[in-house]
Amino acid sequence: MITPSPARAADVAFADEFNGAAGTAPNSAYWNYETGAGGWGNNEKQNYTSSRQNSRLDGDGNLLIEARRDGDSWTSARINTKDKFEFTYGTINARISMPKGQGLHTGWWMLGHDIWEAGFPAAGEIDMAEYINNYDFVHIGVHGPTGEGGFGSLDLGSVRDVVPDGIPLPTGLNGQYSRGSDITGIDPSAFHTYGVRKTATAITFLFDGAPYYTVNRSDLTAGEQWVYNKPMYPILNLAVGGTWPGATNSSTPNPGTVKVDWIRYTP
Repeated sequence: MITPSPARAADVAFADEFNGAAGTAPNSAYWNYETGAGGWGNNEKQNYTSSRQNSRLDGDGNLLIEARRDGDSWTSARINTKDKFEFTYGTINARISMPKGQGLHTGWWMLGHDIWEAGFPAAGEIDMAEYINNYDFVHIGVHGPTGEGGFGSLDLGSVRDVVPDGIPLPTGLNGQYSRGSDITGIDPSAFHTYGVRKTATAITFLFDGAPYYTVNRSDLTAGEQWVYNKPMYPILNLAVGGTWPGATNSSTPNPGTVKVDWIRYTP
């Protein structure tokens, strides 16, 4: 089942096992495409498309998200479940294999459902897994708003690596805070599960089913706002280049492929 939106009586169980014929699109009842180029605020090189070249089922129970080089250009995919599956509290996990390669940046993350109204960081962001280059760690964490009165220390350039042009920038905020950690000493190209357990007072990050790191509401300092007690929706994407991973080089795989075995949510 999927959560009805925008009117929802309660969060309900959801799963996508990505079972289907090879070469078919992910289920359109669950997934939306975000498309376009323009750098996404992070000087990224990919053009996100809805093409089967960049996102498809493999026929063996996996979703593939692929970044492909064409001359000096790259294409890739970014998909989300906004207005199709969103949840406020509960546990979500995905079993994922993420590609190694200079300049590649895999994301499995969530934004608040009010992103178009509230803007970023007021809508809130939860990163269940971010992986770059050839490292042996995966980053996890949250981003939220701080304070009142003007833009202050907020780096508006960094905002656009989260959301494309068109989503409103925040007003009445001094900046954003981050809380996070790294899952270290692992091989992210092997399948692992990454997720969160979300309650009214804590966000607990899960790795291979076990608690790994927790952000408690009580940990926030004065002015840091807890904005996660609302429906949020998951996003999967594979970015190329940009400020964080840096440029690609001759060793970057073409294609670079994210494999997602399943996504499961329980209230």
